[in-house]
Amino acid sequence: MADRQLDEWDIAHGGLRSLSSREIKAFWDGYLVRRNDPRIRHGSLYSRWRHVSGDLVVSLYLTNRSVGLFVRGQRGEGFATTLNRLSAFEPRLGHALGVSLRGEYNLCYLSNHPVAMVDPANWPAAYAWLERQEEHFSETMTDVVVSA
Repeated sequence: MADRQLDEWDIAHGGLRSLSSREIKAFWDGYLVRRNDPRIRHGSLYSRWRHVSGDLVVSLYLTNRSVGLFVRGQRGEGFATTLNRLSAFEPRLGHALGVSLRGEYNLCYLSNHPVAMVDPANWPAAYAWLERQEEHFSETMTDVVVSA
């Protein structure tokens, strides 16, 4: 297993321990205190959602090996529906966000910051990156999609 390169979405099975639910909660609690933004809501254990409009959400996520974000529809909306709706704003939206609409995973405009999240010493830099990207994504989605 030591020769196997872990994908950022893996729950690590060697070399890097998994985040505990207590650590995940502590990370998100710290982020929410830092942001103090009521538009950021609980998505799941590993994610928080910033609502941009009634049908668009910037989903912030945490893994053992990264923080990141992507654009999704409201809860229950499938990837294909969100993809079709956002494709009307291409290529302008992708250029403005700096990422492609469709990547390796079925997630729209996925952007991530590789960092070992099991080390709390890395959290301040992860918070800063995530905050910058969250603001950039939210502002860009509002300007290009919501205001259109």
